[in-house]
Amino acid sequence: MKYKIRVYDLHTSKESINVDEVFETKDAAEAAIEKHKLQNPEKYEYVKVPVKN
Repeated sequence: MKYKIRVYDLHTSKESINVDEVFETKDAAEAAIEKHKLQNPEKYEYVKVPVKN
């Protein structure tokens, strides 16, 4: 299954960053989330969303 990442601001709960990349696996999406968390710690909430084929 493929995944996209949605990024929400913790203070407003609104989607704040648009990530257009589609990840081939859940592990790839989780790795991308970890990379983003290193750049912006404690500012955003990251959610993996399954993409229909």
